[in-house]
Amino acid sequence: MAIPSNQGSWRTPASRPATPLIINKKPIGMDTATPLSHILERSPDKVSGAWVFRGTRVPVAAFFENLKDGASIDQFLEWFPGVTCAQVEALLDYELMALNQRLAS
Repeated sequence: MAIPSNQGSWRTPASRPATPLIINKKPIGMDTATPLSHILERSPDKVSGAWVFRGTRVPVAAFFENLKDGASIDQFLEWFPGVTCAQVEALLDYELMALNQRLAS
């Protein structure tokens, strides 16, 4: 099981262009009422500037590392109670959309 830290194998994800996030088949993005910035945040003063779930110090990379190591989403949410199910669902929807866009190119 991966343990989040500000050191280790995960790296800060590269910046992405402003693309809409899809939640429940509704686009969510910079130009709508609920931007991606309501789900994630990054600050040089928080966890060495890594992307974290908004309102927490939990790196997004820790989520993916835990999944890779066999943890379920429910386990991750239990281990990191500051992260909400809605944040995880929105992140997964965004990543699926980004993957589909890359594959379509």
